[in-house]
Amino acid sequence: MNIQIENSQKINSSNIKNSKGIIISILIAILLITALSLILVLCLKESKKRPRGRTSEKINILPPLVLNSTSGKHTHTIIFLPGFSSVPEDFFNVFTNRLNYNKKNDTNVVILRSPLTYVSLVNGTNYSWFDMYRFPFSNDSDYNFNDLKKSARILHEVIKNEANALGGKYENIIIGGHSQGACISLYEGYNTYNNLGGLFSFSGVLPQGKIRQDKNDFNVYFGYGDQDNIILPSYFNESIQRIKDFDGFNLYIYKNHTHYVNHQETDDVSEFLNKIMV
Repeated sequence: MNIQIENSQKINSSNIKNSKGIIISILIAILLITALSLILVLCLKESKKRPRGRTSEKINILPPLVLNSTSGKHTHTIIFLPGFSSVPEDFFNVFTNRLNYNKKNDTNVVILRSPLTYVSLVNGTNYSWFDMYRFPFSNDSDYNFNDLKKSARILHEVIKNEANALGGKYENIIIGGHSQGACISLYEGYNTYNNLGGLFSFSGVLPQGKIRQDKNDFNVYFGYGDQDNIILPSYFNESIQRIKDFDGFNLYIYKNHTHYVNHQETDDVSEFLNKIMV
């Protein structure tokens, strides 16, 4: 009897040990599977994010909105770049009704369409010339400068094509933009070796990087609202230090104005265009 009890105890003890081993093995397997699943999810999330500071994928320019001259002569061209999340049609009324200048009937207007691309700020796709990391802009690290330069090259090619259509007359080409588009125009305008006719900037900022010192006479209208909530006044003031004393630089500060294009600005740009378009 005692022997039977002893053997039974040994058998039960062995079964318990085996059961514990199986349970521990199952728990370890579950923990490993859970850990691997979490790692996989994190990797997938990171793969969807474009690392800060890297240049985005190749930018493909979308069809622009072209407003042909009404006279059929086409002696001048205005190339305009809308800002973030804007499309050319948003500025149709600005160019057809609000801007009035002497050469309007002889001028083609080409409003470029920014690419649909990933933007870190909104963690998604939008119309944007370059990636942005935060609003408002307070310094040059708030956006992707490599993206900006790539978009400036697109503008450069459009300018070259328009110059060919005008018989090589770069001086009959005016570039401009709003917000992001103004940044692109300012970068290209102050860096290109071509002698463009002029530039107008609505609520923009001069990006980082070198500028050509022979641009002293480059005609520029620079409009800025003192209540701009996208480009902070401190950043705006810092950005224009390199060009504020240039002879061709014309600064317009609008009181109680934020980050949109108002009628006073379009009136001033109309006057500006009359002075430079000959």
